[in-house]
Amino acid sequence: MLRMLEVVGTSRLGFSEAVKDAMERILAAGENIHFFQVMEQRGAVRDGKVREFQVILKVAVEFPKK
Repeated sequence: MLRMLEVVGTSRLGFSEAVKDAMERILAAGENIHFFQVMEQRGAVRDGKVREFQVILKVAVEFPKK
């Protein structure tokens, strides 16, 4: 059985790195990931420059076994 998590990833380098940021944090938490879907991409601009890339992911992880 799977459960869906919604996770936000960020990076100063790009969208791919923002995805990796989110996935690495979920893996570090010990979750067994089955798949993920990028739901949204956005960024932050400060002083006329792109400063941060952000992604919202839906991640399917294995439901804890009893």
